[in-house]
Amino acid sequence: MRFGSMLRATAVLLSLLGHAIGPQWGITHVAAVTHHDPAPAESPAERAGERLDAMSPADRDRVEATMAAADADERPYVVKVVAAGHNAGEVASFAQLIRGKKPHWLHTHLDLLDPDGSGWVDYRSAPVQQPDDTSCGPMTILMARAMADPLYALYLTTGDSTIRADAAAGQFQARLTAEEHRIHAETNRFWPQRLGSTPLGMSNELNRYADALGTHYRPRLANRSALADAADAAGNGHPVPVLIGDWIPHHYILLIGRVGADLLYYEPGYATVGSLNEQNFLHGKLDVIGFHRIYAVVTPS
Repeated sequence: MRFGSMLRATAVLLSLLGHAIGPQWGITHVAAVTHHDPAPAESPAERAGERLDAMSPADRDRVEATMAAADADERPYVVKVVAAGHNAGEVASFAQLIRGKKPHWLHTHLDLLDPDGSGWVDYRSAPVQQPDDTSCGPMTILMARAMADPLYALYLTTGDSTIRADAAAGQFQARLTAEEHRIHAETNRFWPQRLGSTPLGMSNELNRYADALGTHYRPRLANRSALADAADAAGNGHPVPVLIGDWIPHHYILLIGRVGADLLYYEPGYATVGSLNEQNFLHGKLDVIGFHRIYAVVTPS
């Protein structure tokens, strides 16, 4: 998102977070801090087990029967839907919609991106990208939620319909755009949409889906501790929005994983998954579509 007035957004954000504009924005001016690795994120199976324990006996029996009836390719997706906090009826409906589908169909309709891969992100050759210059933030929220919740991904790709035409690329693009607009309205309740989304607005919207994401989020200035926590969170399975730019904030990317010495990220402007060196990231260095500075991260709290 390119918006020359984002300096005012920076001032508002800093006042909301209890900071003042000054040298602390710059990575090189932040003193080193002792960092403790957070505990690994719970797996979908672990979170699904907790959801089952909290259900009534009747609902638990229904969900367990649904999972048992799913085949080996379907079951991981059903487990993720349980982990995302959906009720017994929603789990059963989802399992019915995907029953008997081939692995390629499941991957196409339920995995909008591969967190271990790289390259172009598309659905049936339609790019999964932001629809305008100010919607990079909402698009990273959409992607974070789709990664965690296959039922949400299925809605985006098929409209929860069994009619083949509803899963066409054009229908997907229409749902994607409508959902991005809905999210943008939520992230920017008190801030003009033409100026993009503040990290505070991003965290508030992410926290609406804390059950599905398995955590709450908070906005943080890009100091060494926050960047280390962002890298660890992505490596442990929690996607992390990152606000980047040059002399002002311009754009959000989404950290989605770790492979070796690199962090993987989804870039919503060009619908790609790329990689950046983790050590460079920890020192505030990156080169993503011409941007070189990290301003803020929205990390699990």
